Amino acid sequence: MEETFATSDGAVVRPVIHHPGAVAILAQPTPDTLLLVRQYRYPIRRWTLEIPAGTRVPGEAPEATAARELQEEAGFSAAHLEELTRFLPAVGVSDEELIIYRATGLSEIAAAPEHGELVAREVVALGRVPALLAEGLICDAKTLFALVLIGLPVSFAKAAAHD
Repeated sequence: MEETFATSDGAVVRPVIHHPGAVAILAQPTPDTLLLVRQYRYPIRRWTLEIPAGTRVPGEAPEATAARELQEEAGFSAAHLEELTRFLPAVGVSDEELIIYRATGLSEIAAAPEHGELVAREVVALGRVPALLAEGLICDAKTLFALVLIGLPVSFAKAAAHD
């Protein structure tokens, strides 16, 4: 959607995406592993590895969204969800707020992906993360931010190529 704004230079038209907000879940089944999901991302037309995440349903508590997404995408439940941080991932085009939670006390349960959501759980060793960054498999902002939160360098990150 485009919106018009009054500025000191006159009216400007900008694209704006209004978003109900999202959550992401940082989970480590063991201290030396990280829970990721392999997901096909239609806009960039390729597979990525990301921390589990999803869009909030209007009126749904963010913790409920985090618990739901952890189950749907990754097949885990968490005994505890702790809010780590909130940020605005795309201030140039969207009002989306993303909340990152740490999930602890993990138990495996049946995954339940949504229709058309091509996603599968992958638990990766922290030692593999630099190679996954270099390959460009880990490339989205929320996952890069989560890696920084647990003290991993993201200097090997390779952005998605545009053809």
